[in-house]
Amino acid sequence: MSNLVLKLKKVTKLFGGKGDVPSVEIFKEMDFTIKKNEVIGLFSPSGSGKTTFLQIAGLLDSKFSGDININGLRVNTKNDIQTSIVRRKNIGFVFQFHHLIQEFSALENTIFPLLFDGVSEKIAIQKGQHLLEKVGLGKRMNNRPAELSGGEQQRVAICRAIINEPALLLADEPTGNLDQLTTSKVMNFLIEIIKEHNISAIIASHNPMISKLVDKNAKIADGNIGPNISVEVDQHGIDPTEVLKELCHIVVRFYLGRVRIPGQT
Repeated sequence: MSNLVLKLKKVTKLFGGKGDVPSVEIFKEMDFTIKKNEVIGLFSPSGSGKTTFLQIAGLLDSKFSGDININGLRVNTKNDIQTSIVRRKNIGFVFQFHHLIQEFSALENTIFPLLFDGVSEKIAIQKGQHLLEKVGLGKRMNNRPAELSGGEQQRVAICRAIINEPALLLADEPTGNLDQLTTSKVMNFLIEIIKEHNISAIIASHNPMISKLVDKNAKIADGNIGPNISVEVDQHGIDPTEVLKELCHIVVRFYLGRVRIPGQT
C-alpha cells in the first residue's frame, strides 16, 4: 500500500492564451509528493503561485494537464462528481479568511461538515466539543463569530477543517491576518492537532516562523516546486475561499434551526 497521500505527476498549468493574450506557463511538468503524517511548509513570495498550487492539489482547479493521485486513487478532475466526493472525503481547507457562518455558534460552524455527510447530531456534537476543548475554546463554543477574536475564529476554522479527519489538510496563509503572538498560538494549535490526528498537511505562507514548525520546507521556482529554491511567477485563478463561502451559504439554509446544542435555548 502506498505511503503517499498526494502525488502530482507532470502537472502543467497555463494562464491566458485567449485572443491576443499570450499564454503564461505557471507550472511545467511539475512533480510533487507528500507522505502520510508529513507536514510541508510552502514558502514563496506573494504572487509566486502558492494558491494556484493549492487549488490544483485540493481539486479546486481542473484546468491543467498531468496526473493527480489522492490516497492512491487517480482522480479524473474532468469528472465533477468524482472530484467532489474525493475532495470532501480526503481534503480539508484552512484559509486566511475563515468564512465562518455568522448565524452559527463556534460549535455549529465546527460540526456542519459532519452533518452534511449524514453523521448524527449526537456524534457530531461530541466530536465538535472535543476539538474545541482541545484548542482552548471549551467555554466559547456557544459564541458566534462576532463574539470571538481573530485567533479564536481561526481555531474554529481549523477544527471545522479537520473534523472529518481528512487525509490531507491544505492551509493557505492561515495566519495572514493575525499578529505575531496570535500567529504563534494558532500555529502551535494547528501543528499539534495535525500530528494528533495523523493528518498530512501543506501550509503555504510567507511567515518564516512557520518554517521551524514543519517537517520539510519547499519553494516554487521556474514552474516547479522543490526545496530551497525561489523565483517569482504569476498567480491567477479562482480563489478557493469563494468555493468555501458558497458552500457555507448553502449549508446555512439547510441547517439553520435544525441543530440543537445542549445548553442553548
